[in-house]
Amino acid sequence: MAAIPSLDRGHRGRHPAAAAAPEHTWPQSGQPGDLAWCTLPAEESAVPRARAFTDTHLAAWRIDGETSDATRLTVSEFVTNSVCHSGSADVTLRLIRCSSRVRVEVIDGGVWREPDPCGPGDDIAEGGRGLALVSALAQRFGVRRTSFGTCAWALLR
Repeated sequence: MAAIPSLDRGHRGRHPAAAAAPEHTWPQSGQPGDLAWCTLPAEESAVPRARAFTDTHLAAWRIDGETSDATRLTVSEFVTNSVCHSGSADVTLRLIRCSSRVRVEVIDGGVWREPDPCGPGDDIAEGGRGLALVSALAQRFGVRRTSFGTCAWALLR
């Protein structure tokens, strides 16, 4: 498989991994620039870089307000989870626009596991609530295995 461009070069258009059909088919709008993607090293700096990439494309697509805020938070949560838990060398972020909705996909080389439920006494834990936040913000979301590893996705309106 060809190398995927880094954030520094950014990319718009068809992602090479798009050949693997997603579990949920996304409507095709036929408009150029409806897909933006980047691949980052799975390290702490990936989170702010992914947010900056997201901000750039949301602004170009004129998506703002609650959808923009929810998209930004979802990207942060998904990329953080990939960096902290996947063991993958890199993480790919895909943003797909269809009208006023945005689909976020974060793909890594890890194997997804059910999260451990919070036990008694964990009410003040600083982590472990990312997917609950995404669930509250997203119209739909999920996690699926792909031929590349794991894909966390969310549809935001």
